[in-house]
Amino acid sequence: MPDEKPRFSAGLKRRPALELINHIFFRPLGFLVVRLLWSTPLRPEHLVVLHGLLGLLAALLLARRHFLTAAVLLQLVTVLDNADGQLARSRGQESLLGRYLDTEVDFMVHLALFLALARICGTGSALVGLVALTLLLSLDYNLAHAASGREDAAPEPGAERMLALVYGLLFGWQDALLRRLEKGLPAPPAWLYWLLANLGRTTQFVVFGIALALGRPCAYPFFLILAASVVFLVYAGRIWGSTSTRFPR
Repeated sequence: MPDEKPRFSAGLKRRPALELINHIFFRPLGFLVVRLLWSTPLRPEHLVVLHGLLGLLAALLLARRHFLTAAVLLQLVTVLDNADGQLARSRGQESLLGRYLDTEVDFMVHLALFLALARICGTGSALVGLVALTLLLSLDYNLAHAASGREDAAPEPGAERMLALVYGLLFGWQDALLRRLEKGLPAPPAWLYWLLANLGRTTQFVVFGIALALGRPCAYPFFLILAASVVFLVYAGRIWGSTSTRFPR
């Protein structure tokens, strides 16, 4: 049974590095939502569906060039995205179902947003931006997951297994590839955790929102390409350093 009142510390997610803008602004706002919903029958999964629908609405508004309204909605999506995890951890309602649902709804929103960007900025930059965002978020997730030392649990039959299958098709191959890459490299430096954490979804939506508020949505894919290029150079350096250590000249 959950406590009579939610505790901020109980909803925090343990990570090797903090996403600063999330920690300072959006996590406290998410906790306010938790407090409002604490005594209601609403579950974390309901919040996932809600912020997914709001994200799709933001994509529709973006496609119709209502940039400022879309920007504001994306920040609301971030608040609710923080709240669903905090609510789950505070109530002891964490589940694989929630994890898979959250990831897949997030991807659906990302896909809709970049389809909207494709109408405005062209297919090429939108596609490269979507790939860059997916890669950055996957790297952050897999590094944090490896640092936690937790093993993936087997999904239960039913909805959980179905969502696990969808997750495997979308991201399973990517997770396996990134984890195999990390096994061949030395332990990541602490600053790499920080870098990837601060290129996380909250920061991404803040940058996207700023670009929209300034009336320049096409600047966002270029930000993603720049960020992904920096991370690519970091990994290229790690791979080169690992190869030089194993095969010295």
